[in-house]
Amino acid sequence: PPPSSKPYYSTPAKQDAMYKITQELLQFELIRPSYSPYAAPALLVAKHDGTWRMVVDYKKLNNITIKDNHPLPNMEQTIQVLGNGYQFFSKFDMKSGFWQIPIEEEDRHKTVFITPEGLYEWNVLAQGLKNSPPSFERVMADILSPCRQFALVYIDDIVVYSRSFEEHLKHIHQVLSILSQHNFQLNPSKCSIFRQQIDYLSHTISAQGVKPNNEKIQAIIKLREPSTLAEANKFLGAISWYRKFIPRFASVAAPIHRITNLTKANRNKFSWGEPQQAAFLQLKQLLITSPLFLDYPDEDHPVILTTDASK
Repeated sequence: PPPSSKPYYSTPAKQDAMYKITQELLQFELIRPSYSPYAAPALLVAKHDGTWRMVVDYKKLNNITIKDNHPLPNMEQTIQVLGNGYQFFSKFDMKSGFWQIPIEEEDRHKTVFITPEGLYEWNVLAQGLKNSPPSFERVMADILSPCRQFALVYIDDIVVYSRSFEEHLKHIHQVLSILSQHNFQLNPSKCSIFRQQIDYLSHTISAQGVKPNNEKIQAIIKLREPSTLAEANKFLGAISWYRKFIPRFASVAAPIHRITNLTKANRNKFSWGEPQQAAFLQLKQLLITSPLFLDYPDEDHPVILTTDASK
C-alpha cells in the first residue's frame, strides 16, 4: 500500500500558522488539494525571525523511491576550480529554486502531505523529497552546459568567474540570457555581481587565495567542550571541512577520533578526557593562527613540496 501517516499533533497557534502557509501555497498554485492514498505528515519549524517554515517528513516515501543518481558537485573540487586566480566573481541565487521546476502530472499524487486541515499535493519540486536536489541539479547543469567553462552550479547557487572585467561582463550576459530563456527567476537580494572576493561553500575566495570563511571559524571557536558523542562528532565534522588549512591535522585530531570511532553497541562508553581536551583546544588555536590560507602556485617561482614518510 502507498505510505501514509496521520497528521502530527499541533497546537491551535501552529495549526493556524499551517493553514495560512497552505493557503498561500494554494494561491500561488504550488500545491493543490488531493484525494491520493499517499500522505506524509507536515510540521512547522521555527525560523530565526520568529516565523514558521513548513517541512514535510517524507521518510516513508523516500525509503521506497528509486534514487536519481545524477551527481551533485563535489564541494572540494568546486573550491579548487574557483581558487585558480580569477579576478571577478558573481553569485546568483535562484528564487525558491525547487518551486520553479514542475513535477510530472502522473507523479504529483505521490507527493501528498497531510495537515490537520486536509491533504495537498505538490505541483512543483518539494523540499524533503529524495530526488529533488539531483533533479534540480540535472536541469541546471543541462541548460547551463554552454557556460561550463566559467559558471558553476551547486543546487540553486550559480557562480560565474572570469579573469577580466570585459570577460566577466560577457559571461554574466550569457548566463542571464539562458536563465531568462527558460523563465527562471533570481532572488535579487541574494545576488552579488562583479565582486573580487566572494564567500562560497564556507570559504572566502579571491585572486589572492582561498581561506576559511571568518563567520564559520567563529562559530567553531564558540563550540563548547563536547559532553556527548554527537557533540564530539559535530566538532570534528565542522573543523574537518578546513583540514587542508591545518598542518598535521590527522595527528592532532587523533585523540578525538579515537573516542568517536565507537561501534553502535559501545556508544554509551563515550569518555572525554585530557588528551581529547588538549586536541580540542589545539585545533581551535590552529584554526585562528595566521597565515591561514591556500595561495595559488606562481609559475615564476620554483615549487617546493614537503612530505612526511609513511611508517
